[in-house]
Amino acid sequence: MNHAPWRGHVEVAALLLGCVLGMATVLGYLGSWSWVLDLFSPFRIQYVVLASLLAIVASALKRMLLAFVSVVIAIANLPPIVPQFVRTAVAATVERGPALKVLSFNVFKYSSQYQRMVDMVRSEAPDVLILIEVTPQWEPALAMLAPDYAYRWVNVGDDIRGLAVLTRRVPHESHVIDLGGNGVPSLLFTLPSPGGDITFVATHLSWPLGSRRAAIRNAQLATLARLAHEQRGAFAIVGDLNVTPYSPRFQQLLRDGELRNCAQGMGPQATWPALLVPLYIQIDHCLATAAVTASHFRVGGFLGSDHYPISVELRVQMPGRVPPLADMPPVSTRRIASSTPMSSGVSRARGR
Repeated sequence: MNHAPWRGHVEVAALLLGCVLGMATVLGYLGSWSWVLDLFSPFRIQYVVLASLLAIVASALKRMLLAFVSVVIAIANLPPIVPQFVRTAVAATVERGPALKVLSFNVFKYSSQYQRMVDMVRSEAPDVLILIEVTPQWEPALAMLAPDYAYRWVNVGDDIRGLAVLTRRVPHESHVIDLGGNGVPSLLFTLPSPGGDITFVATHLSWPLGSRRAAIRNAQLATLARLAHEQRGAFAIVGDLNVTPYSPRFQQLLRDGELRNCAQGMGPQATWPALLVPLYIQIDHCLATAAVTASHFRVGGFLGSDHYPISVELRVQMPGRVPPLADMPPVSTRRIASSTPMSSGVSRARGR
């Protein structure tokens, strides 16, 4: 039997795949130039896997140049991946002392798995709970959790505006902030912790498809970096940032904000899209300044959402109060009053 036609088709397909992988690898590193180019950056692990398989196929076909190029492509995608496996010296010593357990979950506005979320939260018992894409349909589930949390801020809305923050400790202060100037609220709040006060930003950033939405997301990332950079105390950003660790924009956020990825040392941590394993990427994050150390970062199981929940334990290593809001970068803010009416979509409750 003549296998030449079959072999020729495989060789052509392998060559085309090599060209696509090579172009995608290079374009992903240019993501800071354009939102379109940035869309090539999330899939570094997929590129490594495909390039490695291509190298094996090319070797079997005795196309050694293609095999060599495939190995080069795989290696070229490793620089942003390798640091995810390396724990810092600080991270290796964070097991001592009490911690704040933080859980963040994009519940997905179309999901109706309300009880599964409630059961998961009761099982995990986080000190800080951040829920994203909270629509009016989710309010009864939040009410079921209310007795366990002294402070509750709920802003129901569509997928991008729906946000809820529940904590077991009443914050020293809390503010609604608009990170991108597009009217979408995030919550900045300062909590007491065993090691000192820690300020959080709970947020859901814009989906970066299209030049306008990508520009908003990038402006939000820049504002987060300024907030983190000007902090003199412990500071953490938690939520759905709609950016992966491999994006140049994410790396810029870490540099400009002097932030650490709370998942560092744990390897890749896929959070979206749930159940679609070949497309797995991480867009849900916890980032913190040097005054905070993180441990036990974990991605939870499937709960009916297109996201998986994330949880992490945070410890403040450098006690101190955070600067007043006046010292922070100029972002739209308003104070949450304890008398804010429920009809506004914003609520606050004191401890029992």
